Amino acid sequence: MSTRMTVDEASSNRKIKMGALMSYTQIFFGILSGLIYTPWMIHEIGQASYGLYMLTISLISMFAMDFGLDAAVSRFMSKYIAEGDHERAARFLGIAYKLFIAISIILFFILTTVYFFLDSIYAGLTSTELEQLKVLYIVAGLFIVISFPTKPFSGILVSHEQFLFSSALHLAEKVATVALMVTALLLGYGLYALVVVNALVGTVVLLIEYLFIRRKTLVRAHFRNREKGMYKDIFSFTSWSTVTLVAQRFVLNITPSLLGILAGSASIALFSIGMVIEGYVWTIASALGFLFLPKVSRMLSRNDRAAIGELFIRIGRIQLYIVGLILTTFLVLGREFMDLWVGPAFEDSYVIALLLIVPSLITLTQDIGNTTLIAENKVKYRAIASLIVALISMTLSPILIPYYGPIGAAIAICIGNVIGLVLYMNIIYHRVLGLDILHFFRMCHLKLLPGLLLYTFIGWGIQFFFPASNWFGFCTKGLLLICMYALIMWNLAFNKTEKAMFRQVFAQLKLRILSIHHTS
Repeated sequence: MSTRMTVDEASSNRKIKMGALMSYTQIFFGILSGLIYTPWMIHEIGQASYGLYMLTISLISMFAMDFGLDAAVSRFMSKYIAEGDHERAARFLGIAYKLFIAISIILFFILTTVYFFLDSIYAGLTSTELEQLKVLYIVAGLFIVISFPTKPFSGILVSHEQFLFSSALHLAEKVATVALMVTALLLGYGLYALVVVNALVGTVVLLIEYLFIRRKTLVRAHFRNREKGMYKDIFSFTSWSTVTLVAQRFVLNITPSLLGILAGSASIALFSIGMVIEGYVWTIASALGFLFLPKVSRMLSRNDRAAIGELFIRIGRIQLYIVGLILTTFLVLGREFMDLWVGPAFEDSYVIALLLIVPSLITLTQDIGNTTLIAENKVKYRAIASLIVALISMTLSPILIPYYGPIGAAIAICIGNVIGLVLYMNIIYHRVLGLDILHFFRMCHLKLLPGLLLYTFIGWGIQFFFPASNWFGFCTKGLLLICMYALIMWNLAFNKTEKAMFRQVFAQLKLRILSIHHTS
């Protein structure tokens, strides 16, 4: 039994490593394509057409909320598979499909109703723009409605630890979407090509996911299920997840409106750029969290709290290496990056981005704690934390914005994040999950702090003596700093296990490259 468990965990660790590598490849491609491709696309179709495209996406996304069901599929499927209860997994999957189909039907009627009011809602648009908006709305809306019942696919793949396939498929989706969009725009198809390409590529990806799930997984949905207890568990999980989603969207959606009312429209653009940077940091640093849900579920099924505590520290250190690199490098080069990227008029966005990112030094290194809350169905604590953030942010923003503009809004959100997601959540991790938080900070943040401080001071010195006035100089300096960061942290922070892990990863990559070379 122990030998089998060791083999299973070794296989799980390999899947997680390859899934993480592919996830970061996907993320970096998405960021680079966004920075390079998006400006070109706007130039090709025009700013007004791009505005219509983004308006369509935001309008439909406003209604297309899954109420936490996507996360519920990952959580419950991982739990039942970890317990070896494939029958309950099948019954749960049947319930999930039925709920997603029901939401899809409701969504269809909502979007249809909204369609007939588009003329009134967007009366400021010209007749030509309204016609274009309606076409975009129909194509994008139909795809969302038709694809909504397939949302359990991602949860099934996560619960079966098919991370490499899932990440590789979504990387291929991003590459295909960009390539087809570029081709379509160069051929002169214009605005409509954007939504059509998204819908076509998305449909192909869903078909591939379906075929993979049928062939590579054993669990099949059972639709004849009247188990009320399972509905109750799902409702309990999704109701709190919905609270979290609504609270997070509330902060993001209300802040621009407050800025528009209290500080003028220009402040919205400054704040939005800062939010973009914060979004990139969150995407990069949180890529590891979802990979460990099946592993944590297995630990909980064995009641192995000590193993969860060790995983909490081990993954926290890896995430701190990533967040620390981003935060300290942005602290050193961020102002120069903003000047080159969006111009000197957006100087305040540097401060805004820093204020939004700083709490991430704690919050994004504790993904395993949040994953454990999901695995134990204790997501209500995360929901309460999100409510605290929303309440503090929305109370302080109207007070600070008249004096400090968009920086005031960032200060309000920063304070909300520190109180809700740092202080409150660490109390929860300690009291509810039984994790040794002080030991976590000693082994994670205090151990890495000397290397982070040394890198920051050296980086400031390089920036002071070698300022860059163009992208070539900036990128050269950035690569130099990244290499310096790796060298400093390897000697001052990396422990023996981390060094062995990186050596193993690089050795595996070398073998794969050599095998591809020999095959070709």
